[in-house]
Amino acid sequence: MLIDTDGRVLLRKPKNEFDNYVWTFAKGRPLPGEKPEQAALRAVLEECGVKAGIVRRIPGTFAGGTSDTIYYLMRPMETGLPMDDETEEIRWVDVDQAKKVISLTRNKVGRKRDLAVLDAALAARESDV
Repeated sequence: MLIDTDGRVLLRKPKNEFDNYVWTFAKGRPLPGEKPEQAALRAVLEECGVKAGIVRRIPGTFAGGTSDTIYYLMRPMETGLPMDDETEEIRWVDVDQAKKVISLTRNKVGRKRDLAVLDAALAARESDV
């Protein structure tokens, strides 16, 4: 989960709104031998074309439709890199807009999870300020 120095959140639109996600965060399962932090950084790079740095783990585990996921609060280090074909579009938005567009997701479990991740990330970010 990326938040830039202006407080904007990076969201991705999955290609063809896969699994009824309209806007969501990058995520992925670790490859064999890969640590969760490495998987998170790889997912952001592959799905959003952003090289990022981890600020801290977002407290909690977040239930999705098929697995429980941990998230990391990240900052962008390099943007505009190539991304995979699973992402239709990426967008930097302010927090209020992030809540609005995440709410468009028709996957109820995923929508609830993403809104919870956003709230937890904002709380984690505030504790670092």
